[in-house]
Amino acid sequence: MAAQQNLSNLYSDLNKSINKSDYRQALKAANKILHTKEGNGDVDTMHCKVVAMLQMNQFSETLKFIEATEQINNVLIFEKAYCQYRLLLSEEALATINQTREHDIRLNELKAQVLYKLGRYEEALTVYKRLIKDCSDDYDEERKTNLSAVHAALSAFHGVETNIGFVPDSYEQLYNKACWLIGRGKVEEAKDLLEQAEASCRQLYEGDPDITAEDIEAETSVIRVQLGYCLQILGNEDKALAIYNQVIRSRPSDLAMVAVASNNIISINKEQNVFDSKKKMKATIASGVENKLVPFQRQIIDFNRALLFMYSNQWDACRKLLKGLQREHRSSSVPSLIQAMQLCREKNASKAIDYLKNFISEHSDPDLSSDDLDLKNIKLALVQLLLSQGQLAESCSVLESMPEISYEPAVVSCLVNLYRAQGKEPEMTSKLFTRAVEWHKKKKSSLGLLFDLMWQSSKFNLDHNKPQEGASVLEDMLRLDPKNVKVLAKLIYAYSQFNTSKAHQISKGLPSLAELSVHVNVDELERGASRLAPRYVKKLKEKKETVAMETTVKKDVVSEGSLIPDPKKVKKKKKKNPVPKNFEPNFTPDPERWFPLRERSYYKGKRKDRKRGVGKGTQGSHVTLSDTYDMSQKIGPSPSQAAPNSPKPGSVSGSQGNTPVNSPKPTQVRGGAKAKKPVNKKKKKGKGGW
Repeated sequence: MAAQQNLSNLYSDLNKSINKSDYRQALKAANKILHTKEGNGDVDTMHCKVVAMLQMNQFSETLKFIEATEQINNVLIFEKAYCQYRLLLSEEALATINQTREHDIRLNELKAQVLYKLGRYEEALTVYKRLIKDCSDDYDEERKTNLSAVHAALSAFHGVETNIGFVPDSYEQLYNKACWLIGRGKVEEAKDLLEQAEASCRQLYEGDPDITAEDIEAETSVIRVQLGYCLQILGNEDKALAIYNQVIRSRPSDLAMVAVASNNIISINKEQNVFDSKKKMKATIASGVENKLVPFQRQIIDFNRALLFMYSNQWDACRKLLKGLQREHRSSSVPSLIQAMQLCREKNASKAIDYLKNFISEHSDPDLSSDDLDLKNIKLALVQLLLSQGQLAESCSVLESMPEISYEPAVVSCLVNLYRAQGKEPEMTSKLFTRAVEWHKKKKSSLGLLFDLMWQSSKFNLDHNKPQEGASVLEDMLRLDPKNVKVLAKLIYAYSQFNTSKAHQISKGLPSLAELSVHVNVDELERGASRLAPRYVKKLKEKKETVAMETTVKKDVVSEGSLIPDPKKVKKKKKKNPVPKNFEPNFTPDPERWFPLRERSYYKGKRKDRKRGVGKGTQGSHVTLSDTYDMSQKIGPSPSQAAPNSPKPGSVSGSQGNTPVNSPKPTQVRGGAKAKKPVNKKKKKGKGGW
């Protein structure tokens, strides 16, 4: 009786703890119940214990307890699968969910999340659509957000065009729709939508007193990183780089977002700024990042790591990483392309060619390889290497082995040039055009593409004296478009070279000139021709009319008996140069007028210049310098003996007189010889000083 009373008290404690959300006390009460003889096998108590452990994030301990207890191992399917999902055991979680056929709402939502984590977006899309159709509760908004995320992943990662089907009304849904638009190539619209999502997020949280500015920045960082990606695609790499660095400097807690931003910075740097790229690469391989990224993101980051090793000349590290990538990403040809590129950087182009040839042969044989690998890029890389080595014939054979590429107009043109370089143009090119036309007919390509190829084929045959082959191609074109006059005229020309009767017979099908010109406006053509005519035509016409009039006048005058001189023999009088103003014919100019002012004989210098020579040199070093300013030594004529008409600047000496108005004034020539200031060199001090 006491044991039952004690058990009842334990159940009461368990119930109170659960109602109060005190999961730690609930776990203690559940353990006490399970350790009693009466409650040892109680499934409800075990369920309460599992829920309490899940609320305390003890996922590993919960999973061990479920798997070790037979009573609940096959009963608590949702709890077991949720533990596996939180422990990143997505494959095991999906297998656990598929154990039961009857899925409730919880299992379907968990299954959709697991499928999204595994990258199986189309299956996740089907589950979410069924949930939104069948359920209606408080979680409808969250289901729409997850559904838009699946649409975005299908569009961005797999290139699948889908329709979201509803108007987004939250910033999370706006963000997902922007990612969906990026996958469809509408980057400008996605950029505007991301800016709208950021503004909506800030408006939602700025009025909440419980949310700080740091929380708002952390919430908008994901949107800003995606906005930087849009700017990077649009070519504004500087602004995108600024956004990435700003987000990383804020040190957000989202490791996946930091890894994506760092990877995008590496892609902007490319082979430049390798040191910064190495620092950013550490964030992409941090502990726990691989579990927060989707498979496509992990793949791109791994490829960028290999490229960074290659550009930094870390050959061994690059080869080691590429071996692991080739095993992990079997459906991608990028690791093999990086391997061939590394061999080329090591100046081993021949080894790169052999490597690509062996890779193609291994993956072309279904017995040797079961991978569904597209070899198109591998073969194109091989063609490029072969062309760089001058191996034209082998490069042509590789291109011809890819009909889905070799029959495209651009590649057909490339092959024609390669055939011409090898001297095999007539026979090989004609066969190539025939194969290309037949291939596009079977594939039911567009009529415009088919017509272009057939027209070039007929033109090539006619240019190389093969009118019969050209006529057969033109007849096929005429069957596709019977009213094409251009093709009919070309066909008549082809038949005229080997079957004139057939050409005459076909020419009856040509429309008359009246039918051809029914839509021609003659007045408009004349106006257009007049607008396009050169302007000098009118002048030439006027010149011709003037010459004709002069000829008529000459004839009339000659008929009257006048003598008209020949215009070729009449010489025109040359006009004399005009006389300058204030010109004096007897004036003699200053002979030194072209010399700089300082070099003229009558230049005395300014007062400032004359003072510069006073006191220069050491005391008593030169007598002449001091005697120059000694008034006792009369050098030259006295002031009374000086000529009354001594020359001044701007005049000439002697009998030349004053300078008239038309004489050029003496000016200082810029750029001429100038007096340089003396350089004061320092003297070394001796023992006795100065």
